[in-house]
Amino acid sequence: MEEINKLRRLYHLKHVDRFNSVLKRKESSAEHSWSCLILADYFLNLMKDRDIDRLKVYELLLYHDVVEIEAGDIGLLETEKRKDKKENERKAMLKLKEEFPKSVTSKFEILFNEFEAAETKDAKFAKAIDKMDALIHEMDYKEDWKGWTEKMVREFYEKEIKDFFVIKEAFERILIYVTQEGYFTQ
Repeated sequence: MEEINKLRRLYHLKHVDRFNSVLKRKESSAEHSWSCLILADYFLNLMKDRDIDRLKVYELLLYHDVVEIEAGDIGLLETEKRKDKKENERKAMLKLKEEFPKSVTSKFEILFNEFEAAETKDAKFAKAIDKMDALIHEMDYKEDWKGWTEKMVREFYEKEIKDFFVIKEAFERILIYVTQEGYFTQ
């Protein structure tokens, strides 16, 4: 029962509110992780890149925001909080790995470090998906775009998506759409 109780700590990701809306509430980080998995599957099917390990991408996305159980989510416009984000998330990872079941601990740390370093093709792809998920999600909540500019969106997203043509192409189509629909002019 001790291991099951430790496993339940991972379920606390459901309690972490993101800044993204879902109807009249905020999206949880667990919901975001799920939609990242759906989006990764979609783009992997389009790309058919044999150099990307599908299972590794899924694992990276499954665990990528678990540190938010301790560190919380930081919104796009929270520039001051973003300055300490990496350090706060590293501290959260170190704390959480002591609380998780042994069968998860080393995997969690390895995946966290790989995702953060973004040196492997799998991690770069997972980071691109993480960014695109938030952007695609927010297309349903035009009011959340208040204060956003195309320049700001490009600066925040382009670095992670530039290596994947199919994702970059989708990003450009989204920017054309949201511009035409007045998302930036609220």
